[in-house]
Amino acid sequence: MRKVILPFMIVLIGIMAYLNFNLDSFSKKNENLVLSNGKAEQVGANQETLSGIDSIVNKAINDKVTPGAVVLITKDGKIIKETAYGDAEKYDRGKILSPPQKMTVNTMFDLASITKVMATTQGIMKLVEEGKISVKDKVVKYFPEFGKYGKSKITLEDLLTHSSGLPGWEPAYLYVNNSSQMLKYINNMKLAYKTGTDRVYSDFNFMVLGYIIEKVTHTSLDNYVKSTIYQPLGVDRTMFNPKQKGMKDIAATSWGNPYDYKETKALGAKQYTKWRAYTFVGEVEDGNSYFANDGVAGHAGLFSTARDLAVMGQILINGGKYGKKDIFEEKTITQFTTEHRFGQGLGWERNQPFMGKLHSKNAFGHNGSTGTQIIIDPDNNVQIIVLTNKLNNGLPKNGTYPSTTAFSANIADIVYQSIE
Repeated sequence: MRKVILPFMIVLIGIMAYLNFNLDSFSKKNENLVLSNGKAEQVGANQETLSGIDSIVNKAINDKVTPGAVVLITKDGKIIKETAYGDAEKYDRGKILSPPQKMTVNTMFDLASITKVMATTQGIMKLVEEGKISVKDKVVKYFPEFGKYGKSKITLEDLLTHSSGLPGWEPAYLYVNNSSQMLKYINNMKLAYKTGTDRVYSDFNFMVLGYIIEKVTHTSLDNYVKSTIYQPLGVDRTMFNPKQKGMKDIAATSWGNPYDYKETKALGAKQYTKWRAYTFVGEVEDGNSYFANDGVAGHAGLFSTARDLAVMGQILINGGKYGKKDIFEEKTITQFTTEHRFGQGLGWERNQPFMGKLHSKNAFGHNGSTGTQIIIDPDNNVQIIVLTNKLNNGLPKNGTYPSTTAFSANIADIVYQSIE
């Protein structure tokens, strides 16, 4: 009898251990985690592997990819790495500051296109939840004049997935001075391709989404996301136009507008009288945001810190909750972060080169032209935030700023290797 019972008990113990492990794993992924400082070993990560990030960032600084960076990694709600490197402002119009302003973990960054997901997409998510809009709505429901030149069937979903047919980029600021004029400019655009047949990444898609938020809420984009998301969460270093608000410890970006000037030379750049001839600190680098939208636009203009971004990312991992705050419903997060078309979520990008090769199939994120990247992986309960101020090194002689895609991907791969 004992010979029969013993193997049975061993099997039973094994089954119970397996179930306990999986239930614990499941609960961790769905737990309402509030971020706190921790150590790699607490969450099963290898600290020695994780420390390899330091050499990658320091090499990028030495190779003049960027003068500085902040890297923040979370796992299971624990911040297992939060490190500042190099300088927040090294150059002022080509001259090395003496001394340079050092980077800190609280430094604010011009997020560039991360604005699309940490401001505009989240505003759209809130309005969808409240039943005030639908992603299936046609843009002409809000702006009838938008329907000209074959654009009458474009939906919010088309805008969110960059499949609307609108052109990728134009220096509209050469011709318009404010958001009302910008909307008219977009209304008069012709399609660059047939709606829904391709994915062409376009800032204009998110400008329109920002205008829709303002139309529906009867307030500005920045006021809406501040009151509904940022203030409830206490992320008080996330905002548009931080210079105007007297904020300090902000990473510097471009020395004036050399890249925009180069791109618009054939379109009348020499005649344009509004070029900025100083180093940008606390005002958006993007021309269409700064010159035509007063620094508040659906595609660019948001500033934030690595830790503030981590709080907002953890909400999405948590299913919409953060501590006692209910920000989103889980079904809304699923709707916006899963693939819809052309490998794209609603606003959120998936399986992009800057995310590396080892992320889960459900990871999502976004990057920005100023050298900013955020990766959120709910399956692994991981966030990887890599913020740089690469533009402050100045525009190289070849006329193109260095890419931080491989830099970000290498950091991401190290993170995943550390938790294997």
